[in-house]
Amino acid sequence: MRKAEQYALELAAALPTLIDETMTKLYRRRPEMKARYGEAGRQRCREDIAYHYGTVVEAVYAADANILLKYVAWGKSVLINRKVRTDDLIDCLLIMQDVVAKHVSEAAAEMANDYLGLTVETFESFADTPPSCIDPSSSLSNLTNSYLEALLSTDRDQARNVLESAQRSGLTMTDIYQHVFQPAQREVGRLWQVNHISVAQEHYCTATTEMMMSEVHAQQRRSPTDGHLFVAACVAGEQHSIGVRMVSEVMESNGWRTYLTGANTPTSSLVDLVNRFDVGILGISCATTMYLGAVRQLMQAIRACQKPTRIMVGGRVFCEFPGLWKRIGADGYAEDADSAVRVANKLIGTAKTAKIRS
Repeated sequence: MRKAEQYALELAAALPTLIDETMTKLYRRRPEMKARYGEAGRQRCREDIAYHYGTVVEAVYAADANILLKYVAWGKSVLINRKVRTDDLIDCLLIMQDVVAKHVSEAAAEMANDYLGLTVETFESFADTPPSCIDPSSSLSNLTNSYLEALLSTDRDQARNVLESAQRSGLTMTDIYQHVFQPAQREVGRLWQVNHISVAQEHYCTATTEMMMSEVHAQQRRSPTDGHLFVAACVAGEQHSIGVRMVSEVMESNGWRTYLTGANTPTSSLVDLVNRFDVGILGISCATTMYLGAVRQLMQAIRACQKPTRIMVGGRVFCEFPGLWKRIGADGYAEDADSAVRVANKLIGTAKTAKIRS
C-alpha cells in the first residue's frame, strides 16, 4: 500500500471526529454565524465541512494537492458570486489544520496540512469567475453558443432547429454529442456556479439536452454488434449522467452491446451485473471529487468478482486531473465518447491476448 493511500485511509477513519471538532471550533470562533445562518445554515455548514474533509482525503490518496485547490477555487467562486463572505471558509480551512494535527499521525497530518496550507496561501489568486467552458477557437463554438442560447431562452424548437441544421451540414451524432452537448452542458454548470442561472434553469437545460439526445440518437445508424458488452454507470450518489449516456450511445453506434444504468447506481447492483453477464468493459463516470471514494470501492468490489471485466473511467474529475485514473487503479481512461470507443477496443484486445496466453 502506498504511503499516501495509508494516510488517506487514516484520515477517512477519523472523519466523524474531525468534522465534529471543526464544526465546534468554527462556531466558537465565529459565534455570529448562529444568528447569521440559523439552524438550517448550521446543518449546511456541517455538510460543507464534510465535503472539505472528503476532498482532503481524495487529494492525499492521489498525492495531488490540485484536487483540493480546484475544489476550494470552485467554492470561492460560488460564494463570491452569491455575495457570501469568504472569511468563514478561510477560517474553516485554518481550523481544519489544527484539528487534523490532533487526531491523525504526524506523517498523515503533515501531508494533509501541506495541502490545506497551500490552499490558504493561494486563496486570493483563485478566480472569482472562471472562463467559459465553450472554447472560442473551436470550429463549432458558434453552433454550441446558438444551442445554449436556445436552452437559456427556454426555446426547445429553436434548439431542435439548430441541431437539425447541424445534421444537414454533415455533423454526426458523435460530433454533436462531443462538440455541442458536452461543452454546452459544462457551460450550464459554470453559469450556475457564478449565479447567472438558477437550479431550476440548470435542470431545464439538462432535461432538454436529454430530450435532444434521444432525437439525435434515434436517427443514428447502428453498426452490427460484435457481441462485447459495455456497461455504463455512475457510482452511488453521482447524479451527473449525461456524459456516461453519451459514451454508451456512441459505443452502441460502434458495434457494442450496451447496458446503461445511468445515475446513482448502487455498488451491489453493478457487482450483480458483472456476476450475471459477461461484461467486457465497465465504464464508470465521475464528475466530482466527492464520489472518488465510491469509485474506488466499486472497483475493489468488481475486482473481487474475479471476472475478466476491464474498468474504464471518465467524467470531468478525471479530465481535470491527468493520471488520476492510473493512481486509483483503473484499466483505462477516456476523455470523451469518441476516445471511449478507441480505449474500449484496445482494452478488449488486451483482454483477448491475455486470455490466449493464459
